[in-house]
Amino acid sequence: MRRVAWLVAFAALLALSAFLMSRGDKPKKPERVLKAEFPRFPKPWEEERNRKRRTLPPAAPRPGEEEGVLRKRDPLLVALPMEKGKSAVVFEVAALKESPIGQIWLDCMLAEQAGNERAGRGRNVFEEKFGLDLLKDVDRIAMSSSKVAVLSVAEGTAKFDKSGWPKRSFGEKGSIWQEPEGSAVFATWGNEIVLAGADLKEIEAAIERLESKNPPRESTIPEWSVYGDIFGVISPEELADMLPEGQGEIAARIRASIDRVDLHVDTSEDVAIVADVNGSNTEDVRDLAKSMGAALSLARAGAEDDGDERLRELLDYATIKPRDGRFTLDVALPLDVLKEMGPCRKRDAAPPSPPPSR
Repeated sequence: MRRVAWLVAFAALLALSAFLMSRGDKPKKPERVLKAEFPRFPKPWEEERNRKRRTLPPAAPRPGEEEGVLRKRDPLLVALPMEKGKSAVVFEVAALKESPIGQIWLDCMLAEQAGNERAGRGRNVFEEKFGLDLLKDVDRIAMSSSKVAVLSVAEGTAKFDKSGWPKRSFGEKGSIWQEPEGSAVFATWGNEIVLAGADLKEIEAAIERLESKNPPRESTIPEWSVYGDIFGVISPEELADMLPEGQGEIAARIRASIDRVDLHVDTSEDVAIVADVNGSNTEDVRDLAKSMGAALSLARAGAEDDGDERLRELLDYATIKPRDGRFTLDVALPLDVLKEMGPCRKRDAAPPSPPPSR
């Protein structure tokens, strides 16, 4: 699970701290005009796809509330934690595997999952561990603060067969397996949802949400926000923890003034990221936008003074747009830059090990 979680942090960092970098690896200078479309609203085909994904019956109306038009619910969104202040990010695997950077991220995730001793077998190791072919069976992966992965899979593929792992039923449609000599927990719900993690109570709570008829609290990711190849919500606390060292003042302002950050990423060609930053105090949010804008300008100036043309050009792709009571951070990054970032870059750049002596 820890090896998958870097994707969440990486996506958020691209949007909210790329412009704060003053040192580090120097990205490769892009050699072409960016081809990126900023995701600001769902496209018609995404709305139709989302409608088809709502397979859970509608929740009962609240006491005293008129029944009205009851909408079915998306089980993957319902399974996510609903407590305020939680982060959750969804990866559209079916879309990512068709995009250049998505293929790189997925290959890296699989390689990290397999470990160095099984290089090149990441996809097989994932299938051995979860009983799923990531590129064929998995439609979406959701990660959240609860440290439970929620996978939406093709019908009939939510199967798990580990000899020696005790199995028990939970609820009407849930099955749970626990590693006998470890902390791993694996569960299926019906034939479309798979859950994996190390916290049994969190997995049981997810199944209870899926089967509950009680009026639900607002989902961590509201249905209007389901669009893009990567999308989700980053909590202010976890966002502040992601910032580089030396940005303590910005981190403190984030914790004090932000309620949530809605993240949307398009990876169809180059990568376009939109982060909508929202807070209840308009003045505090406006001040934070000014502070981030100043940090962006200082970082650009510092890169220029150091003669670091590549870093300056990267920072030029980040823009802050103040709006009523919130602000939007847009980041457009070329594929060439992203190939130089992330946990797999150094591994891929390392020289091959010499063959063993005979």
